[in-house]
Amino acid sequence: MRPVLLLPLAALLALASPLPAANASAAAPAPGSAACEAAPAPAPAACDGEGPLCPAAERARIACELRQAIEARYVFLTTKPYTLAAAGRPAFDPRAHLEACVEGERAVAVERDPLRFYDRMRRCVAGFEDGHLLLRVPSGAPQVALGVGLRLASDGRVYVASRSPALGQALASAGFDDPGALLAPGTRVVAIDGRPVREAIDVLAAHLPGSSAAARDERAVDALTRRDFLHPDRATAALTVIARGARRTVRLPWWASPGAERGALGRALLARTGIRTAGLGEAAAALVDGGDPAGGARRTDSIFAPEEAAALRTYTGDGGGPAARLGEVPGPAGQPVCYAQLLSLHTEALSADGERRPFTEVLGEFLRACDARGADLVLDLRQNGGGYLSHSTALARMLLPAGASSPGGALVLRATEFNEGVYRERAPMLGGAPAVGFRSRSEPERVLESIRGARKAGDDFTPALLEPPLRPDPAEGGFGGRVVALTSPSCMSACERLAGLLRGGGRAVLVGGPTEGAGGSQQEAKGLAARWTDSRGRLSVSIPNAAMGVQPPGGAGEQASADDFFAALALENRPVEPDRRYATTRADLVEHGRGWREQAWAALEHERPLGRP
Repeated sequence: MRPVLLLPLAALLALASPLPAANASAAAPAPGSAACEAAPAPAPAACDGEGPLCPAAERARIACELRQAIEARYVFLTTKPYTLAAAGRPAFDPRAHLEACVEGERAVAVERDPLRFYDRMRRCVAGFEDGHLLLRVPSGAPQVALGVGLRLASDGRVYVASRSPALGQALASAGFDDPGALLAPGTRVVAIDGRPVREAIDVLAAHLPGSSAAARDERAVDALTRRDFLHPDRATAALTVIARGARRTVRLPWWASPGAERGALGRALLARTGIRTAGLGEAAAALVDGGDPAGGARRTDSIFAPEEAAALRTYTGDGGGPAARLGEVPGPAGQPVCYAQLLSLHTEALSADGERRPFTEVLGEFLRACDARGADLVLDLRQNGGGYLSHSTALARMLLPAGASSPGGALVLRATEFNEGVYRERAPMLGGAPAVGFRSRSEPERVLESIRGARKAGDDFTPALLEPPLRPDPAEGGFGGRVVALTSPSCMSACERLAGLLRGGGRAVLVGGPTEGAGGSQQEAKGLAARWTDSRGRLSVSIPNAAMGVQPPGGAGEQASADDFFAALALENRPVEPDRRYATTRADLVEHGRGWREQAWAALEHERPLGRP
């Protein structure tokens, strides 16, 4: 394992971009804030019978309420301009941006298509460049798809990655020519509906949440062929591809998600565009759960060919979808290597073969068995969208060798009445076992004390709540093997917190791409949801009310202020960088992740064994 450079917190602060005092007095509200409480004006005659979102007054009311909710709850409201500037993005004024969203709705006197209003609100929220600010339509926005999955590769080009196995048959039965030969995995896509594919990605990315450009690009590439926003205005899409050295165009029908016709928004879309749900849609819907496993790559695939991947044990999470794949595979020189693909940390339990067990119990048992066999570990985090912070802490502890310790995480909360209520109701532990004789600021009662103290002092934030040093459970003995963690911009939130803990403690070699840089956290309790919904249930947005980070290799000391945290510890818009860079290539799409396997094996071979004689 390479040596880790230890810098004191003061040195890290000196290197960080300057920030204003985090607990300085908040700026005055944007002009016009009181307009949210004003009674809406009567709907113009042009909106008679057109629905509640037609008149400007109703849409402006929703935008006003959204602005007020973000101003009141959003943890990064005052720090976002500085984290974006440090990441090289143009100056951003959150309050002016929100006010522009309100004024934009007032400027549209009549809106006969509610989906266009929701698209504008998506773009408004996406302007914060935060992967946790997720907008949803409570009444359900219809999803449309083409039955083909695309991927952005390391060469900057877009390729077909997978397709519905039933697509060809469904197209033939619907009277379309079978486009199979033109849409084989690895086929390059250069344009969609005549628009260059890079331009199409940029248009979609502007409407998507994401804490880094790379994360937005990945989501936008997925949205080229499957999305619930910026709906098409016709029933088909033309994909221009390079096949056998020539430019060819294949026209595919859009299909709507099953049940789209049951909602008003879906019925209007189907009537306007001619998009169908029956027959073709049901066949192409197979892409939602996978593609053609014999030829292509799904985002959630492991780094092994299907016959090797079949030896892995798949566990489902609380929601019923795959959450983990665990097993032992032949590694470099035939040596056994344990492989753990974690697709989600947002599950309390893992289930397999009818047995449901706690998440940490399953992972702990797996790692102990690997350690007993002397196996190293490849931890695949590439498509992990995060989840419980406690899981990231527990896994970081499990992967430490016996007798070792590592700096823990950090959390800062806005000192609001909402957050005080959350911690009074739930008082969650932030994780990590406190050292004997040391009273950690992450103990439940001290979190609540910090919020109350900050509110009493008129501060906007609590001090940083620091986890004590992480140590393996003495009864379990720790993990002595080498660890390689695979990362990408789709590793976000608690996933990148785990990656940061492993890298900061010198415990793993990170291989792949930078993580997303989504450092928010949604702390909630029964009756106190982090998801905000406007007063009439037209729009909802998840609003992070806490900020997470990781302590530097040397630790952050016994205490750190909110200023210290945002200057050097916070993850928001600061992706965790890999030790060895790699991104998916065209060959990975057609050869089942061969490049990722080679990178993982090379990292294992070049690392000195740690924790074992």
